[in-house]
Amino acid sequence: MIRPAALIALVAAAPAFAEDRLAPGIWTNTEDSYFAEEEGRERAPDLAFEIAADGSWRALDAFGVPQGDWSEGPIPGLERRETGSGWQVEGSELRRARMFTCWLSARKFAGKPDGSEDWTFARALRVFDQGGRVIVSGKGAAPDITLRMRNVTWAKGSRNRPSLVLYVHKDDPERAESYAWASPDASLVGINLRWVQASCSLDQGEAQR
Repeated sequence: MIRPAALIALVAAAPAFAEDRLAPGIWTNTEDSYFAEEEGRERAPDLAFEIAADGSWRALDAFGVPQGDWSEGPIPGLERRETGSGWQVEGSELRRARMFTCWLSARKFAGKPDGSEDWTFARALRVFDQGGRVIVSGKGAAPDITLRMRNVTWAKGSRNRPSLVLYVHKDDPERAESYAWASPDASLVGINLRWVQASCSLDQGEAQR
């Protein structure tokens, strides 16, 4: 599993990176691909990379799980955007993620002996805001919950403003039970659905990037 705390420490300590490679952190193409078909573009495969302080990289899945070993060579297809600002792989834009730490509490299926509700509680959950996910097992006593986070940039033509969005999934990994949103530069976002509550805070140091 990825160790975000160590990653953030490396990012903070790393020297300024050359302009010809990605800065340390997690980069994904979630926002580029999400509305691609709606905009009349071909949807690119999902991409996520972790970049270390020394410039080496490895692919990740949405849960932050490495999908291969570290590589010191260039990311295949990586190049500057045609506008000269930002990066892309085979034409699909990559965006650098911010790391959040969350807690989650879910109502258990069975109440306490006195008849009152009983709740789970999980803390120190790590998720990044460019399509990142974290799953919280109910261990049979409560529903399994997945938190997902995006820093949403809506499809071209939409009147919606960019938003930091926190989604709660239960039985469907694609369609959320519900979601809450905040300003895209927010350092805190939370949700309360009565049967589940969660809150995510931006990691210290991320706001200064």
